[in-house]
Amino acid sequence: MKLLLNIFLVLLIAPQSYAQNQDYIIDINDRKIFGNIKLNTPAINSVQIKFKDNKGGGFQQYRTNQIKTWCVGNQVYETKAYKVNELKSYSVFMLRMTPEKGKVHLYEYYNTSGEMGYTQTFLEKDNKLTELQYGRFRKQLTLYFEDYKELSKKIADKKFKKKEILNIIEEYNQWREYLWK
Repeated sequence: MKLLLNIFLVLLIAPQSYAQNQDYIIDINDRKIFGNIKLNTPAINSVQIKFKDNKGGGFQQYRTNQIKTWCVGNQVYETKAYKVNELKSYSVFMLRMTPEKGKVHLYEYYNTSGEMGYTQTFLEKDNKLTELQYGRFRKQLTLYFEDYKELSKKIADKKFKKKEILNIIEEYNQWREYLWK
C-alpha cells in the first residue's frame, strides 16, 4: 500500500516538474509555447534560434521579429532594440540577468560586429537601454541611481565593487517596490 502511494505521488509530481523545466518561446501574440530549443553559437543565438514545439514536427527557425522571449533552462532571452547610433537600431536577443520583477534590469548581449565577438552589458530602466561602462562604473551608476540618494552615495563611497552590480540593482528594485506600497 505504501509503495503504491509513493508511485502515485511520483507519477503525479513528475509531469509538473518536467513542464516547469521545459524550454519555451513567447511569440509576438504573447502566447507561451513549450518545446525544445536547439542552441547554437552565442553570435547566432543573439539573432535567431531553432525551436520545436511539443506538437511534433521539426525545428523551425525564429528571428527577433517573430518572438518576444525565449527560455532555455533558467536562462531567459528577450528581444531588445540594439542602438548602433542615433539613427540606426536593430532587434537582438539579450540575456536577462535579473528577475523579471523590478524597475531596473541587467542584460548581456553578444555583439558580433567586427572581426571578433564580445559581450556588452546593458542596464534598462523605463524601457531605455544604457550600456554599462565599467571604466566609469562609479560615476555612471551614481548618476543612474540618483533618485535613490542613499544607494547613490554608497556607490560613490565605494561600498560596492563592479562585480556586485546585481546587488546594486536588487537594492534599487526593493527600494522602488517599497515606494509603491
